[in-house]
Amino acid sequence: MSRHTPSKGNDSDAEGEPDLVALLGSRLCHDLVSPIGAIGNGLELLELSGGGGEEIALIRASLDAALARIAFFRLAFGKAGTGPQVSAREVQDVLHAMYRDTRTRIKWTDTDDHPRSEMRLACLALNCLEVATPWGATVEVSRNPNAWVFHVDAKRLKIDAPLWQGLGRGTLPDDLKGSEVQFGILARDCRRLRRPISVSADDSHLSLLV
Repeated sequence: MSRHTPSKGNDSDAEGEPDLVALLGSRLCHDLVSPIGAIGNGLELLELSGGGGEEIALIRASLDAALARIAFFRLAFGKAGTGPQVSAREVQDVLHAMYRDTRTRIKWTDTDDHPRSEMRLACLALNCLEVATPWGATVEVSRNPNAWVFHVDAKRLKIDAPLWQGLGRGTLPDDLKGSEVQFGILARDCRRLRRPISVSADDSHLSLLV
């Protein structure tokens, strides 16, 4: 199915105004962590008392994956800010927990800490790659002096050509779905930072530079 005519005005904010999308992401993550963390505390008490078994282990695995996903969303969609740098170890731990029980493996080879705005770009890019890898893949993440580099290998990829071509041009379709919002935010952030985006893909390989 064809997509609507691309536009450069999908998600731009007026200069100097707060990034409401990022603030919303931060708020949602903050509000979700507390109740999910409380569930984790309850599980810990059950585990210490010897209760549970396979059922508790299953709940624990699901809870850990949910907490990891929230931490990932906070990096990808939360306010970048000017706070302390984010460590490679923190991101690696989040990604390991998030993808542990999936068919996707992330090889994060960069060992340096980076400003939150840089880690945000990397996490947004990974979230975009999830759209292309519903059947699993191996994703290698590295860093050159100017950009994040992603190499994806899979038996099969799901490539929405207008979406990925639009990301490379910075002109995404106007009819973005909710599951594709990361493409719009990544394109917007890269425009603001004057960072070009390069995409190449076929049926089983995808390369992305951000």
